Amino acid sequence: MQLRNLFLAVLCFCLFAGCEKQPEQQRLIMPEIIVAVAPFTQPTQTTELLSGFIPEDQAAVSKETLNQLDTLFREKLNSQKDHAYIFLELTAFDSDMARDDRGRRSALESWAQLARKAGADMIIVPQLIELRERVGSKAGVVSAASVNEDFYLVDARTPAALVHRTHFSEEQKPLSSDITRISSFFKRGGGWVSATELAAEGMDKAVRELGL
Repeated sequence: MQLRNLFLAVLCFCLFAGCEKQPEQQRLIMPEIIVAVAPFTQPTQTTELLSGFIPEDQAAVSKETLNQLDTLFREKLNSQKDHAYIFLELTAFDSDMARDDRGRRSALESWAQLARKAGADMIIVPQLIELRERVGSKAGVVSAASVNEDFYLVDARTPAALVHRTHFSEEQKPLSSDITRISSFFKRGGGWVSATELAAEGMDKAVRELGL
């Protein structure tokens, strides 16, 4: 009887989740706007952040992982037909940070300047705060994958302005710990995903929320 009740509860939740109206997609970027896309970076100093904070126990992410995320995000953006994007290289941000009108180092102004140099009006800035890979396999883990990332939409036209931020922070949990996450459980194939797969969910969220 308990098993039957649990099955009915899960079925009702699935039906409710499927019928729930999705929020309308925002249109933050007009078709005529030229948009640049920055490469993934991992801020390690407060001055490199556009918002938020850096965890005390932040673990460094490899350049190889950042490159993988760049490739994945580029593929997702190129699959969208509304815009053509200018993809910037990491070497473009190797110089000293720009200064704001008060002479302070400014990540916002730095990214805006790079966008203007590329001939863009706006720039998407993905920042990976933290990424921890799963220890185990798709079938079972010792510790699950987790990701903490932000995607910023910056208006590069003078004066530079932060238009929107979308945040994604997720550590995969077993279904038994939170039945409300059942839709995510099935979307992930009922297994334990890698950190890259988890980061891809954050990219999909950014595409929806930024109207890309």
